[in-house]
Amino acid sequence: MVTKAAAKKPEAKNPSLPKPPVRKGGLAAQLQNSLSHQLDHHRTMQPLEEDLHAPRISKSIRLDLIDPNPYQPRMTFDKDAIEELAQSIDELGLENPITVRVKGERFELVTGECRVRAHKVLERVMIDAFVVHIDDETSAARALQENIQRRDLSDFEMYNSILRMRTDFNTSSTIKQKIKISKAQLSRIDAFEVFTPGALEILRKNPKIMGSNTAGALRSALNQVSDLDKTKIDDAFCKALRDLTNNKIKQNGFVNAVLLQLGITKPSKPKTVALDIQRNGVAIAYAKDTKKERVIHLDKREFTDKQMASIWELIQSFNKDEG
Repeated sequence: MVTKAAAKKPEAKNPSLPKPPVRKGGLAAQLQNSLSHQLDHHRTMQPLEEDLHAPRISKSIRLDLIDPNPYQPRMTFDKDAIEELAQSIDELGLENPITVRVKGERFELVTGECRVRAHKVLERVMIDAFVVHIDDETSAARALQENIQRRDLSDFEMYNSILRMRTDFNTSSTIKQKIKISKAQLSRIDAFEVFTPGALEILRKNPKIMGSNTAGALRSALNQVSDLDKTKIDDAFCKALRDLTNNKIKQNGFVNAVLLQLGITKPSKPKTVALDIQRNGVAIAYAKDTKKERVIHLDKREFTDKQMASIWELIQSFNKDEG
């Protein structure tokens, strides 16, 4: 006789029966997962809290999260140069990370447009970058400063970038300090201010057809002329620029072409004539002729140390006695 209820034995599992569904977490668990995802995204986009006061933070960033710098001074990009840079990065890696800043939920490029384009050529997904905390004006200045140090930024591209900074940030009095440019160089670059709106549009499409010295020579010539119709000036500028673009005239004949279009057949010759010496459309030197001397200014960035040494040896050779 059994006086106590027998303890229930666990039922044997039937392998043929389906397994009970795994119960997913409730609302709290879903919120936790969503919060975790948002935090991961936040860490990707923002510096860590303890690094908020660091001047720059090194990160690896997805290329599709990077927008271009709206103040990029370069108007044209050499496809072959980008291909060469891509090959170098593929073989040697990225030596200098790009610089970006946080803009909302994305990043905005400060410096490194060519390196970004090279990575896209290589179909890379990520790129090494420094995240910096700077305002719009500083971003524009850094982009221009980096490109000034490059060999192929034209004088007009530099002028156009400086003009935008002056307009947007009112930096006329401090522009030399912000981009580390000499007063003399800035004065030469500012010679493009003589061009009319129509002529400026032509230059923006082909910014390397003219150097600042030619623009300066034109400004000097026009300063000697008064009472000219603005529409006539614009027509003369545009006609001469189209001829220059189509190789109908050379850069050293541009000023005379403009003056002839204006009906000034015998312009008085400026006391000083400055001519650009170019290579591949970029001014590498310029010569100034006066009645007594010719002064040649070389852009050291455009010459190797060996080339500069050879030029100096040539100059020194003039001091040697002939015979």
